[in-house]
Amino acid sequence: MQIPGNLLGPALDSLTLNVAILDSDATILASNRAWQEFGRANDIRPPADTVGDNYIDICAGADDEYARTAIAGLREILGEERESFSFEYPCHSPEVKRWFLMHASRFETRGNDYLVVAHENITQRKVAELKAEQRTEELQEFARLLSHDLRNPLAVAQGSAKMLAMDTDDDYLDDILSSLLRMEAIIDDALTLMQYGTEGRDKEPVRLSNLTESAWSNVETESVKLTRTDDRILDGYPDLLAHVFENLFRNAIEHGEAETITVGATKNGFHVEDDGTGIPAEMRGKVFEMGHTTQKNGTGFGLAIVESLIDSHGWSISVAGSETGGARFEIRTNPAVPKNRFGR
Repeated sequence: MQIPGNLLGPALDSLTLNVAILDSDATILASNRAWQEFGRANDIRPPADTVGDNYIDICAGADDEYARTAIAGLREILGEERESFSFEYPCHSPEVKRWFLMHASRFETRGNDYLVVAHENITQRKVAELKAEQRTEELQEFARLLSHDLRNPLAVAQGSAKMLAMDTDDDYLDDILSSLLRMEAIIDDALTLMQYGTEGRDKEPVRLSNLTESAWSNVETESVKLTRTDDRILDGYPDLLAHVFENLFRNAIEHGEAETITVGATKNGFHVEDDGTGIPAEMRGKVFEMGHTTQKNGTGFGLAIVESLIDSHGWSISVAGSETGGARFEIRTNPAVPKNRFGR
């Protein structure tokens, strides 16, 4: 399908990207409205559309590492060493910091070679990335504080309290030890939330039955029985899933007073259910909230950790009642795409 020539100009002008067409010598033949408006706003010498100017010469005038990168990429395209080239660069003004993505590619028409150069303002995305990096650094510093600056004096306090308990029969010491143990549990749970990321990692195939068996061995199960129904292969992060199952098992044993826990595959993922006291319907919307607990010595982190780790897989988790009156957690490994506002 051939697009009428009288549509190309308006089409390019409708784009928010700054776009220019160059010939095989990098001379600017045409530019769109966004390119021209950027030129006027940034005091580029007339004409703002820069038609007739050599784009490589314009870049050379900046004389910085980003300009040199752009020039090198353009010359490789002009020399037919590559078909396209992209890179991100800062373009700050005195008033505001900005970042752009430059993309250049070669095309041929009627026996002649041309280049299309586009600059996209990616400031919003870049600012979000920088904030995320700063947040990660802050979390790493907080994790260091928890794992060293708090854990070490906590261990000293626990040791001293245990020594006193050996020589003194005092209910106050029991309260102190209980509080210290709860502090340790909170630190452990907080570190779990902060330390397990998925960036740069690949998922691995892992069998559901192997995950549950391994997690079960790490939990104080007392006389509780584990049963398994249908098995399946999951594509996930085994270390994170281990924490998911361990926390769900502990929740059923310590809070739900379960006697039997059942794990099995479902059509859309897998489930973990028990025959314990269950979770009241009016409380199910709160169980994944950070800090929510119904136990005196609970940390309120367990199920929040579960939801966070499930989210890191791109999955979803929900809670309902089991057929025996306990709790049933269902994990969907292929969550349905949310409907739009038209219900489609």
